[in-house]
Amino acid sequence: MIMLADLEVRSVATAMTTTEEESKSDRRWCENGDDRYGEYGVIGADQADESHLDDRLLDEDGEEDDFGADGRIHFAKDKLYGRDEELAQCQELFDANESPAVVFLAGYSGSGKSRMVEEFVHLNSSTMKDDKSGRRPPILFLRSKSDSADGNVPFSSIGGLFDNIDKSASVEFMDMRDVIQETLGTDARLLLKVFPKLETFLNNDSMKRPSMRASFSSGSDSASISSSVVLSSGKQKDTKKRLMLALQFFFRTLSSRSKRPLVLFLDDLQWVDGLSMELIQSILTDNMIPNLFFFGGYRSNEVGEDHILTKSLQDIMDKRDEKGLNGDICIELKDLRQEAVGQFIADSLRLSYDEALPLTNAIFTKTLGNPFFTRQALEHLVRKNALYYDNITFRWDWKLQEKELRDLISDDLLEMVKAKIEHMEPKLQEVLMTAACTRTKFDAETILVLLHPKLLRKRQALSDMRPSEEEYKEEKKSLIDLLNQAVVEGLLVAPQAEKPTRTTVRYSIGVFESYEDTEEEYAFAHDKIQETARSLICDGDEFQFLERVGNILYQRAQCPLYGEDWMVFTACEHLNRVSVQYKTVPSEKEEETKADSLEKEKQSRLATLNLRAAELSIDVLAFPAALDFCEHGIEYLPTDDEELWSEKYKDTALNLFSIAAQAKYGVGDNTAAERYCNHVLGQRMGDNPKVTMIEALPAFQVFVDIVGDRGDKHTALVLCMEILSEFGIRVPKNTRRLRAKVWWSLKKIRKRYLPTEESVQSMPQVMDAVVVYKMELIQKASSMAYSAEKTYLYMLLNCESVKLISKHGLTDTSAASIASFANVLMHVYDDFKTSPQLAELAILIADRQQSKFNETQPLNTANHNVLGWVRPISSTLKYHQRAYESGIASGNVNGGMVGIWFYVQTHLFCCSITLPELEGKLREGVAEMRKMNQEFMAGCACIVWQVVLNLIGKSGNPGTTKLIGEAMDESIELYQQKMPTKVIYGPWKSMVLLFFGDFEAAAEDAMRRGDEFPKLAVGMMHGFEAVFRAIPLFIMSRSDNAQRTKYKKEAMKLLRRVRTWVKKGCINLIGPYQLIEAEYAASQKNANLALSYFEMAISSFRKGSFHQFSGLACELYSDFLSEIGDSKGSKIYLQGAIDDYRRWGAARKVDFLKHKVAHI
Repeated sequence: MIMLADLEVRSVATAMTTTEEESKSDRRWCENGDDRYGEYGVIGADQADESHLDDRLLDEDGEEDDFGADGRIHFAKDKLYGRDEELAQCQELFDANESPAVVFLAGYSGSGKSRMVEEFVHLNSSTMKDDKSGRRPPILFLRSKSDSADGNVPFSSIGGLFDNIDKSASVEFMDMRDVIQETLGTDARLLLKVFPKLETFLNNDSMKRPSMRASFSSGSDSASISSSVVLSSGKQKDTKKRLMLALQFFFRTLSSRSKRPLVLFLDDLQWVDGLSMELIQSILTDNMIPNLFFFGGYRSNEVGEDHILTKSLQDIMDKRDEKGLNGDICIELKDLRQEAVGQFIADSLRLSYDEALPLTNAIFTKTLGNPFFTRQALEHLVRKNALYYDNITFRWDWKLQEKELRDLISDDLLEMVKAKIEHMEPKLQEVLMTAACTRTKFDAETILVLLHPKLLRKRQALSDMRPSEEEYKEEKKSLIDLLNQAVVEGLLVAPQAEKPTRTTVRYSIGVFESYEDTEEEYAFAHDKIQETARSLICDGDEFQFLERVGNILYQRAQCPLYGEDWMVFTACEHLNRVSVQYKTVPSEKEEETKADSLEKEKQSRLATLNLRAAELSIDVLAFPAALDFCEHGIEYLPTDDEELWSEKYKDTALNLFSIAAQAKYGVGDNTAAERYCNHVLGQRMGDNPKVTMIEALPAFQVFVDIVGDRGDKHTALVLCMEILSEFGIRVPKNTRRLRAKVWWSLKKIRKRYLPTEESVQSMPQVMDAVVVYKMELIQKASSMAYSAEKTYLYMLLNCESVKLISKHGLTDTSAASIASFANVLMHVYDDFKTSPQLAELAILIADRQQSKFNETQPLNTANHNVLGWVRPISSTLKYHQRAYESGIASGNVNGGMVGIWFYVQTHLFCCSITLPELEGKLREGVAEMRKMNQEFMAGCACIVWQVVLNLIGKSGNPGTTKLIGEAMDESIELYQQKMPTKVIYGPWKSMVLLFFGDFEAAAEDAMRRGDEFPKLAVGMMHGFEAVFRAIPLFIMSRSDNAQRTKYKKEAMKLLRRVRTWVKKGCINLIGPYQLIEAEYAASQKNANLALSYFEMAISSFRKGSFHQFSGLACELYSDFLSEIGDSKGSKIYLQGAIDDYRRWGAARKVDFLKHKVAHI
């Protein structure tokens, strides 16, 4: 290992051919300052080529001094040259108010993309005044850029948007905080993963930035699981949706609530990372983002047909066309014409165009109109003393002919930048070379530590040398002086000037009271300058240099106060590159060379470093990046299995293979994911397993999801139960014993573990990763058991879930678990007292946790399956609407679509809107479900939709009871044979048969289906389904049908069931129960009792505004009156039925009854 200061900078030694006095003179000629970088915040790499403009010299009275008397070229800054046509295009689009408007700027490096955007913003900001004048308010301008060194860093391309927020913008962000929190809930914390600088403006107790840091060292506890691999692989996919939707909503809110147009500029998109590109696509194709004007810049010569950006740009344009979004243009910025270059040179030198023409011709021949290289060529001529300021004539002049000037300018234009750096003092060169190995933007403190590793904190120091406070300050001041000199030279961009305030500054070596600025951030003025500075590192020393920088960044990244995530990624990049170089060195003894170059200890540290980078990547769902780091880390591990799974490497290997499995699963490569899983699961085999079940949990988790994706739900459930058995949750194989264990568990829960409102309020959030995973696995297994109709296993798992909640506290799945348990208590054990209380607790927990993603299931289950039985069914509508909105806002699409399904179904039962209105909602809902690829939910909704179409007379078929038409065709296999759609279809078919009076077919259907409709399934439909079956059975039991005895027996069973529900408090079945009692009395030929129950039923229905049921009751009452010879009463009640159906909007049914009444 070598010190940076010990490296021989040979390029410097060979370049210093002039005397020290000549060097100082040369440096004096090429000095140039800059004041424009602070106007819109710190400018990134490609901005200096367009906006590197200098202050004019002022004398003591503030008057302008002789232009150029200091020997510097003061480049013209008040005018943008040669871009009038392109600016006009952008202005026309801006004035058209198309939103979101999109402009992609393509061009070679240095062609002026950033400068043009800045000029556009400057022109529109300076001309806009207020809304009263009819003009827009000043622009809110946010910018970021991609960095070639950050290709693997998730969201690196957009992460800098909020690094430099002005005070006026910060007020707007603070105003949005409540809206964001209300809509996103705890998902708002995901924003801070991508934009940590927003914490200052959006900070409150529920939006603390989630920790993205974990210990670099493997813990001694073999049961420890990396925090990055706790989430189930399926849940990670959901979390990625939540993250993207949270970001998309943030920009919706920012653009809609801001009082000024929002202009985003993302530069250097040729280096864009995948997640940033996904977000850009979602923003630019979102028609709900107003006031947005987007600029995207990229180098056209570095983007080929196979580049990620090419496909992404085409996808953006295609999706915008599909949505009817206008206002998108692509502008190719060509190099400037010679006339524009000539005018720029003339204005910069204060000469006329004709006077500067020979100089223009010479420079244009070499630079071909590239603005950045035009400036470099001018400065190069100054350094060569070919262009100089004449203090006698007070003007810029040259003596050489055009050809001689041209010959002085190198054909390799980057050589001019290199020569400029080489003319500087060696210390400054070393600073620039070191900074070039970090990022385009860097802070002085990090560079100081890279130059002087002894300034690392004591526990991280690479040596025992400890500096004093005075020594630290001296080194810091020296570095700042060098960096400021680079700013004067135009190589770096200076930090924004701020008045120093007394503060406690945390330095690397301690905490002192100081008047120093807490952040001295600099940026390379152009990425070509960074590239050139890095090229100065001698070839023979490059890998030693990179290794040194990588090791120091690795150490500094571990510091909780000063370590940043980018340091981990950069250290990985450097050290992985060094490692590859060593591996490819040719040698007869390849293995020995590898062992000499990378000792096992070093390999272990590199594996750990790559693991950390993988954890950071998987934390923001950057699956490709995480996989890349995992693969590098695995390469550093021993190839021998015995050594690999020894105590020294086991924890690192476990986490690398587990994250690699998750990453492969995340990108859809299930085969490779399974292979990584087997690396871990294979160590559980044999008499002496090297990996415990707890350690293998993440790999098991991915494997279960892979098996489930194959459609083998039974095997997936078996795997879940195998894992849970390791946690002590064992399920008897004998059904009788299983039922007994469920009964015992339920009794125990009621006695000891049943949660209350008071206990829930004091419950902590579970932080133990293993407990969290156990509870999530129970929830997953419970869902599988539910789908497989394994009722007792489902109940047992819900009991275990409630027990864990009582013992340990709450997790994201707790509300759903308690809601499911309430469902079990109500519909399996007929506990109508405790179950509503638990359902209310589930909603309370969902409100407390404020997770939009996780609240959809408890809201749907608690209301539709439980509370809808004991409260007016219309009261559940708002909760299903909320579940839908939460699901869409958070990315829980399935939960949102279930919310829609319950919402429209409830509307049909409670008659809160007319059938034509409901048909419109169903049409929209089905379209949205299909758009979200929720085909099963769309199939369920289509059944209800077709029922409504039949009732309003728009079925498209001459029949009334056949569910065939625009929404569905009941004759296809999906609705006749396949489960579970068949189960959903049956009750609605019964309803159509009943309401259109085909009682014989309805009775036969009721007998055929029996109790196939699961009591745990679809809430109140379970209750109404019993009614739809009981009524035609009683009616047909009065006929001469040969099956009337069987009909009556089945009807009596259903009557007793509904009677029990009503006695226990099911208020929504009071009217239907009275109607069934009326038909039962009629079958018993008890006319007086039948008349009484019919009257009570009609009264109950009309009191609750259940128009469909009051119409049905009146129709059946009319039929009964007709049977007993009361034709007048029959006609009156039939007319009443017509009126009720008309209020409901059932036009086809009204026409059917009008024809019937005419024949009475």
